[in-house]
Amino acid sequence: MEKKKKAKILVVDDDRNLLDLLVDTLEAIGYTPIPAPGGVEALEKLSDEKFDLIITDVKMPDIDGIHLLKKVRRYYPHLPVLFITGVTAPEIIARALPDGVLAKPFRISHIEELIESTLKRKPEELGSPIRKILIIEHDEKYRKNLMDTLNYCYYVPFSVNNTKEALREIENGKFDAMITDFQVTRDNPAFMKEIRMKNPDVPIILTGDREALHQANHQFSDIQIDGYLAKPFEAGDIIRLLNQLSPVRPGHNNLY
Repeated sequence: MEKKKKAKILVVDDDRNLLDLLVDTLEAIGYTPIPAPGGVEALEKLSDEKFDLIITDVKMPDIDGIHLLKKVRRYYPHLPVLFITGVTAPEIIARALPDGVLAKPFRISHIEELIESTLKRKPEELGSPIRKILIIEHDEKYRKNLMDTLNYCYYVPFSVNNTKEALREIENGKFDAMITDFQVTRDNPAFMKEIRMKNPDVPIILTGDREALHQANHQFSDIQIDGYLAKPFEAGDIIRLLNQLSPVRPGHNNLY
């Protein structure tokens, strides 16, 4: 079997402890990491060497991660950039459009999964990433948890608790995806047909307990449902599903 080529990754962080940890972690899982203790040093290394990927902290002195990304987009347009962030405002990250985001603290498995999915992307795989999400959920607790999760993961969520409000939101603006609880739509099957007719290309995710989702699979057999998520689910479950459904393109935010 042919040995997989090691990806050469430029790792940028002014925190020496975190930089060393990331380098050791990436080496342990089979990559070739090259450390840079800041944006200035990163640009110097980019002018001398070729890399497959950049992982950079956002908050750094001199040249921060956002300004580094802008320079990379200009001079190395096909080089993917992942952000490491802890407290940077989501709207700032969203405007910067990195190829992915690692939120502190992160797991090794999540780092590897995000790196591999990013490296597999091809320039011709273009599309609009999922960003604006309509949540249709009757349960206030679930609705709030979903809003918090999506906000934290740099999506822009809007939430309603019934189909009438959902149709009003859809009329007022375009969404990139919809997450709806089956209990809200069960008594109004015409609603699902209407939103699918008005939004044929927008991914729809149905949530509910396993029995409800089994019923939904039969009730909406003639309607395209793009994903099912059984309650209770963890934050990572919905993010992974959204990442799978989102068109791949440079600048798409993946976060685990």
